[in-house]
Amino acid sequence: MPYLLLGILFNVAIFLIFRGYARYGVNTLPAIVVNYFVCVITGLVFLGGLSNLRLITLDSPWLLLAFLLGALFIGTFYMIALTTQRLSVTVSSIAAKMSLALPVVFSMFVLQIESKEFTFWNYLGIALAFVAIYLSSWKPQVEKKAPLPGNKLLLLLPLGVFLCSGIIDTTINYTSYHYLTPREEGIFPLVIFIIAAVLGLMLQLFRKQPTGRKEFLGGIALGVPNYFSIYFIVKGLADFGNNGAFFYPLLNISIILGSSLAAVLFFKEKLLPLNHLGLLLSVLAIFLLSYQEILSAL
Repeated sequence: MPYLLLGILFNVAIFLIFRGYARYGVNTLPAIVVNYFVCVITGLVFLGGLSNLRLITLDSPWLLLAFLLGALFIGTFYMIALTTQRLSVTVSSIAAKMSLALPVVFSMFVLQIESKEFTFWNYLGIALAFVAIYLSSWKPQVEKKAPLPGNKLLLLLPLGVFLCSGIIDTTINYTSYHYLTPREEGIFPLVIFIIAAVLGLMLQLFRKQPTGRKEFLGGIALGVPNYFSIYFIVKGLADFGNNGAFFYPLLNISIILGSSLAAVLFFKEKLLPLNHLGLLLSVLAIFLLSYQEILSAL
């Protein structure tokens, strides 16, 4: 449970930092690239230096999956940015958050992991989590986004965000279940961020966006919580017996609940009635998902 709580905390911190980017005019892509390099440095310092890289060998069964995730991190970020620009923040946000359907289904029906016996109320909690995520994330579209000229494939963007975000969570769940030892749980995110940093730098050089003082500071601020967000998700999955069907809904709705409260507290964001309903359903979904653990602790 401590790993889950820390994963929630660091993911909420990421949300607050991204909100700060908009407030202070930080150019997102250069800051993201700086962030990935800071993630690598953070991981090396946290794990005790370069000596831990000896755990990485070319025949490590999870190495190829780490390469895939590094590429997906950059690709998904780019699609989220494009979806936000061409459609709306609401569409990109809901597509990314509803993607938890993929790791839930994968964990239940492919990995067939049940670290706990699911009851009707647990399944109801999973169903409510999707409703809560949608309602909590919904915002009216303030301005019409410029369409891609003559391109009817625009609607594939949110589908791409949904699939790639879900594949990231599913791949982390699969790798943790099949391959990672406790010693490798800190190295795995480090390799992901090394790949993401290299690919991000290549994308940055191609797009030629300037990297100024604000982007460096923004990347540094994001890099530390970003590394630990993935680290504690990996540790949390192991702590929950790699039961993604239980872990991911609990993680995602808690992040949304914490992020919404933080937005109201720090950014004076006004929530719509549907958002309030979504947050109430989030609390109910959390209870239904974990009521056995809550009652046993009382």
